[in-house]
Amino acid sequence: MDSDSRITDLTALAINAVAGPGGGLSVSELHGATIGIAAADIESFSLQALVDLLGADALSGEEDLAPFVSESLAQLLAEDMRFAPLVPDEDASLDDQLDGLAGWTASFLAGLVAGMNVTGSTMAALPEDAQEIVRDFSAIAQVAVDTQDPEAEADYMQLHEFVKVGVLLIMSLLNDVTDDSRE
Repeated sequence: MDSDSRITDLTALAINAVAGPGGGLSVSELHGATIGIAAADIESFSLQALVDLLGADALSGEEDLAPFVSESLAQLLAEDMRFAPLVPDEDASLDDQLDGLAGWTASFLAGLVAGMNVTGSTMAALPEDAQEIVRDFSAIAQVAVDTQDPEAEADYMQLHEFVKVGVLLIMSLLNDVTDDSRE
């Protein structure tokens, strides 16, 4: 029950942070971009990089964006591993869930690039394991699944879990690289 309320709280914060339906930004895209920037350098999240990436018109303002970012980072760093991509839940159609995961993943990649730009790094400088995950995420961002296939829901759940674990691995690899370079 606690986990569900946290997700609900994060969703409510995300809804407040987006400018509204006219802004063209989904909750999933906002969360993906936020986590992408954070994965590049968890120690110094750049709110300005997020605004620059998504556009001020797509966001409602810093007073609504900051609490969303704070809760997103808290979940990403939580020792209880409660982090998960913020995408439509199982009450939504499988098509909506897939669209949400594809949008989340594409926004994560855009956020990762933006975050790396802030740190002065490039995608080419990523460790090989991280580059492989990025390539996989790029394919997931363009995923097309026959939702009528009896295996489609299981396939979606595997993709969702892969994205969750991939994000945590990329973050770990990039922050290990950062830590090693400071020694």
